[in-house]
Amino acid sequence: MALRQQVLCIAKHAAAMPYPGPVNATVPAWREKLKSGKTVALGCAINTSSPLAAELVASLDYDFVLIDQQHSAIDPEKLRNLLQAVHCARCHALVRVGGADDRIGIQQALDLGADGILVPCSKTADDIRKAVSCAKYPVRGPGSVGGTRSVFLNLRPQLPGGFAGLIDYVVNTGNERAFVAAQIETNEALENIEEICKVEGLDCAFIGPGDLATDMGLVKEFGMPACWGSDKFKEAEKKIAETCLKNGVIPGYWSGSVEEKGKLGFRFFVTNSDILAMSTSLEANLKELREAQKGLGLDN
Repeated sequence: MALRQQVLCIAKHAAAMPYPGPVNATVPAWREKLKSGKTVALGCAINTSSPLAAELVASLDYDFVLIDQQHSAIDPEKLRNLLQAVHCARCHALVRVGGADDRIGIQQALDLGADGILVPCSKTADDIRKAVSCAKYPVRGPGSVGGTRSVFLNLRPQLPGGFAGLIDYVVNTGNERAFVAAQIETNEALENIEEICKVEGLDCAFIGPGDLATDMGLVKEFGMPACWGSDKFKEAEKKIAETCLKNGVIPGYWSGSVEEKGKLGFRFFVTNSDILAMSTSLEANLKELREAQKGLGLDN
């Protein structure tokens, strides 16, 4: 009986708690603050399929978590679990999809509750328009309407809203909340940056420095990391940042010094990844232990 009373008490208090609303409800205000240049967004990439790792990262006060489906083995079911873990910590969750042609991947990411997408290998304005269209429900895009996690989380305060509530959400609310970022990581994209930044619906243009330097021929010419200090690469960074700011697009950067790149106008950063952080920490710890082992006069 005591256990039953405890359960009933917990249920009563839970029912009385106001629903805080979906995390993506805060995306429009977050987007505008970033566009104003008054803040930066610091994020961490998730390459493992561990919800525990995703929840831990999200709880560390990052502004967003980027779930990387492009370079990982994260399928739709794992993606849903990762999104749930990130949202438990009230953190924005973005998904790096397969590319501008990945219509199913883009729609699934948003249907499963992602707050936005990062589109890699974007080369032209047409690529961006295609990606934006995939990320938008009718009437702004050809995307189909599905009754999945994203829709029901957003409709929860009005349930039961029925089909009319669903259509009202996707037409009047869902499109506004979908954050769309594109990676600039080829010389072709650099040449087309002006047209890319004019595409309606693009929120952020994001430098992938390794691939960009490689495609520009700078890795072959200077090697890494010297290529990033070359005049040609610095000019590319400046061009991308200035073009973004001129067109109301948030300039983003994968890794890089927040202080150094921030002075150029960049405001959106992926600063680490779960695998990199784990590897770096374990390596440093093991090195310390090996030194202690040597101090004892013991062989490895």
